[in-house]
Amino acid sequence: MKNRVLYLSLNFISVLFLLYTFIKTSQKNRRFLLPLFLAFTGINYVFEFFVLVVTKAYAYRPKLYKNRYFDNVFGSTVSQLFVVPTTSLFISVFNKSIWWKLLVALFLSTVERIFVKNKIFKHYWWKTTFTFIGLLTFFNIATYWRKLLIEKELKVIEILTTFFAIFVCSVTLNFYHVSLLKTCMFNVKIFSDRYRSHVFLSTIYSVLNAILFTINIYLKSWRLTALTAFSFFSIEFFFNKLKVIKITSMLFYPSTFLTKFFSLWIGKYVHGLLHQEQKPEANS
Repeated sequence: MKNRVLYLSLNFISVLFLLYTFIKTSQKNRRFLLPLFLAFTGINYVFEFFVLVVTKAYAYRPKLYKNRYFDNVFGSTVSQLFVVPTTSLFISVFNKSIWWKLLVALFLSTVERIFVKNKIFKHYWWKTTFTFIGLLTFFNIATYWRKLLIEKELKVIEILTTFFAIFVCSVTLNFYHVSLLKTCMFNVKIFSDRYRSHVFLSTIYSVLNAILFTINIYLKSWRLTALTAFSFFSIEFFFNKLKVIKITSMLFYPSTFLTKFFSLWIGKYVHGLLHQEQKPEANS
């Protein structure tokens, strides 16, 4: 129970940060909040893929899932989907000074130490010092990303932002429909833990989804979109036949359809926000 309360408390604090950032951001710049939030989440997901899944640097123990590895991944989403992106958004949008960055990094590093001492978070080869340095580095990346996206209007950052929005939606929904609804499992052994292997392969599959859907959005071809969607469903059909994946519930079919639908929709929505023309303010 203690584990759950502490993890959910972090989520609550993150939501407060998010609300404050939204309220205090000018009307003109609010359209950038969701794209930036998803971009920061996506960058953190990529980091977590290599550090948590590939190299097993640490483990989360929120104790919300019976399955130990899925519980670990859920704990990761608390950090990478809420805590780090919301604090990064706050710091980048308001262009906070180095002292703010140091303060937030120190606070989150202290929280990590408390979690480790209470056996809610476990280090393998990771150290809290790495967390502190990593947070400071990412806060600077987030600030620079905002400048390149909003002030410089750099095309490659816009495309990457759209890609990360799709990737975050895809990988998150894929995880939850598998972990909660038990819809399917990748049946290829990468690691000794089959659930770790599944998360590894599912993440790569989500990257492929995001790349192809991003291309679709920028080419603006409904025929290509339909062909891409059909290709994914065909791949999943053959994966099942070849026993690359094991479908364990009929809920897999609506779940995978909705995951792709919402991933593409969020990509289009973020793309639209980034290209939204601002109406001139009325004279008072």
